[in-house]
Amino acid sequence: MTRTPRFRPSTAGRALAAAAAALLALTLLGNSLGTAARWSDTAPLETQAVSTGTLDVALEPARATLHRTDVDPTTGALRRGTTDLTGAADALSALAPGDTVVVTTRAVLDVEGANLAATLTVDPGVPAGGAVVPRVELVPVSGAPPQPGPSSWTVTSAHDGAVYDVTVSYEVSPDPAAQGTTVTPGPLTVALTQH
Repeated sequence: MTRTPRFRPSTAGRALAAAAAALLALTLLGNSLGTAARWSDTAPLETQAVSTGTLDVALEPARATLHRTDVDPTTGALRRGTTDLTGAADALSALAPGDTVVVTTRAVLDVEGANLAATLTVDPGVPAGGAVVPRVELVPVSGAPPQPGPSSWTVTSAHDGAVYDVTVSYEVSPDPAAQGTTVTPGPLTVALTQH
């Protein structure tokens, strides 16, 4: 049987091939073109803008009137009179039982935000149980009406842009114990507070 001789590179050829492979490895690993764990990649992530909601109440200028029942000195008949107190300083002296001071304003709500809930409160500035009895009324002019409450109401983003007439009536108590008392009311306050 005859054998076909296989070609074997010479020792010098093998050494030259090994040296070339080593030189190539050094070249690739020794610069930024190699695989020395310097690979990286970036991809932009598309995001949406994030914004906060708003919570605000704007009030129109308030108006104040005095509603009083007088006795006509000539006929003795009872007559109801109304006096505009808007802008008048110290116009509330010597109130009598049954007199009522009515303050009205208009509130515009700015309530924007997902899952936003807030409480709209009207503080008449007078403590309960005194000589002057406050009564708060909130009537929707436009927008969704709030849930009922004595002087506070829950509002949500569904009430955004809603307009309400705020009326606070201060009635002088007919109780004889109220005679001669002085009441120093605090400011009438309309507030919107997030839950």
